[in-house]
Amino acid sequence: MVKITSTSNPLVQKIKSLKDKEARVLYNEFILEGENIVKDIPNVNLVDCIFVDQSKIDAYKYIIEKYKEDIVYEVPSKVMDVISDTKTPSGILAVAKKPQVNETKGKSVVVLDGVSDPGNMGTIIRTCVACGVKDIYAINTVDAFSPKVVRSTMGGIFEVNVIPTTYDELLSKLQGYNLLTLDMNGEDIFKENNISKPFALVVGSEAHGVSKVLKEKCTQILSLPMVGKIESLNAAVSLSVALYTLTFSK
Repeated sequence: MVKITSTSNPLVQKIKSLKDKEARVLYNEFILEGENIVKDIPNVNLVDCIFVDQSKIDAYKYIIEKYKEDIVYEVPSKVMDVISDTKTPSGILAVAKKPQVNETKGKSVVVLDGVSDPGNMGTIIRTCVACGVKDIYAINTVDAFSPKVVRSTMGGIFEVNVIPTTYDELLSKLQGYNLLTLDMNGEDIFKENNISKPFALVVGSEAHGVSKVLKEKCTQILSLPMVGKIESLNAAVSLSVALYTLTFSK
């Protein structure tokens, strides 16, 4: 195990920079923070380094021992505070290579159109994993490898392909797919029985919904029935209910 005590150490500064998208693109790496997500990294070969607060060495020994000693760094709390993206660091953080994207073109895919909230993005990724969706196409969204999104996925980031794309590229890639859009003015998803596979489920931004260019290309517009004064659900909830319905009830 290697000890680092200075916040100005070059490796510390590099990891700090990975909080920004530009650095994540430059190094093709991202941060995973917290015991639950670090312990569940599926492939130790993806990990470049592990940082552990010196006061948590014993608590996280069962994680540390999976890695070669020369990539595990023991640091004081002041260093962990610099590289952490949370107000109260858990005391363990990993830096990993971004997983390779291998589009599967399965029977169901998800399209995110302008989803900007990290929590929503993370929840959507977890839902896709739970429903067996491998490919998530992202247009003008928050970066899926930002620390907040990665924490929200609870390890799901390793189980899907998040594919940044454009409208034109998407429509070319998904030729032959039944393009489904969620919109409050659509057909009741629980009553619509003519939904064929393969399908691509599109969810729009929290503020503006699905863009006009995609809505015009969609073969079906679906909605979730609501009573009372609530007119809409947030993007992650809407996508989750719809995807579960389409996957397990149709």
